[in-house]
Amino acid sequence: MEKGIIQPEIHALIEAKDYAALKSTLRDMEVHDLAELLGQLEGEDLAVVFRLLPQETAAEIFGDFDIERQEAMLSTLSSEKVASLLNDMPPDDRTELLEELPGELAQRLLSQLRGDEQKIARSLLAYPEDSIGRLMTPEYVAVRPDWTLEQVLGHIRKVAATKETFNVLYVVDDHWKLLDELPLGEVVLAEPSRQVSELMDNQFAALHAADDREAAVEIFRKYDALVMPVVNSQNVLVGIVTVDDVLDVAEEEITEDFQKMTAVAALEGGYFQTSSGQMLRKRLPWLCLLLLVETVAVVVLSGYEKMLAMLAIFMPLINATAGNTGGQVAGLMIRGFAVQEVELRHWVRVLGRELGRGLTMGATLAGVSLAIVLAFHSPLAVGLGVAIAMAVAVTLANVLGAMLPFVFKGLGVDPAVTSGPFIACLMDISSIVIYFSTATAIIAAVQ
Repeated sequence: MEKGIIQPEIHALIEAKDYAALKSTLRDMEVHDLAELLGQLEGEDLAVVFRLLPQETAAEIFGDFDIERQEAMLSTLSSEKVASLLNDMPPDDRTELLEELPGELAQRLLSQLRGDEQKIARSLLAYPEDSIGRLMTPEYVAVRPDWTLEQVLGHIRKVAATKETFNVLYVVDDHWKLLDELPLGEVVLAEPSRQVSELMDNQFAALHAADDREAAVEIFRKYDALVMPVVNSQNVLVGIVTVDDVLDVAEEEITEDFQKMTAVAALEGGYFQTSSGQMLRKRLPWLCLLLLVETVAVVVLSGYEKMLAMLAIFMPLINATAGNTGGQVAGLMIRGFAVQEVELRHWVRVLGRELGRGLTMGATLAGVSLAIVLAFHSPLAVGLGVAIAMAVAVTLANVLGAMLPFVFKGLGVDPAVTSGPFIACLMDISSIVIYFSTATAIIAAVQ
């Protein structure tokens, strides 16, 4: 879409009230270009363009809006338009909208759904929050094992237009239990006289409706899938989940982890959609906690008042290097847990590997720091104190940075909170203790 041309053109048509020409312009646009256009429009221009879209196109695009824009759009539409829009929305997109809206508004919108659509909406909302059941849609194509492929193709022609996808067909028994899945291509290429059961190999993967939606991300990645069936505890097929919904979940999880890694509690909305009050509530408690933790470093330093002037100049070398080391390895472990490359049972193996690496890095950095200290014409005793403290602090930081995510994971806490400011505070305190105790001991021994 040519943003510099199309937006002024749209605005000019609205100003001229030439709605026939505007409707013609919109009709000629591809749906993704339309979605991009609506993402750029605001206020009355957005409302007018949206009202002129075909109902099916409007429902598809509305489902791709973020929750803030959806709420704003609902306030500009008539009750009849809202009812039509909600009834035509894909069930999974509609569920996401309803679960984000205030309770009273969600109930009012639910009451505007048709009988069958209302039943679907209520059944999806009945699943636990953040469960796979909230992501799924019941719009799939199911077939029986005793059908011929000719019957299957006839069935697809009848129902496919109302389904989310028909690239994969699901074989179910009389009680709707999932037996297998068949790619559409396999059905099309086989002889029409063959039965579905002849193509079945009973090899399929399925999601469970009550599982946390994060599980869907890993399973989709494992099977490189575009769509997967969802079953209940009795293996009854209750819906499907498509990869676009799973990608949305993955984006949310990455965003949440990044926020935790920067000592910010997870935000419910985007940066501009979060008020100043909400942002302060998300950030200030963490900053206060980290400030209190850092006071331990002040207490430690006060115990070395006599040596402080001589040693303080080199303190940033130890603090920064230890913090960087711990942050590096913590990030690697958090990423490992996120993609399930690392599991709790691997802690001994990781401990051994990172202890060895910590000793190697510590020894190397100790040599570099000794050269730096001597370059400032400092006494050899100070240089040795800094070097030994560097070796110990880096080794400890590497081990703690690797193990803390395991501890938090074992306690059921997101390991992401162990990186960034958290690990930096911990390394500040430990490196100060190590540095001053080591340096003062060596200086005292030399003197």
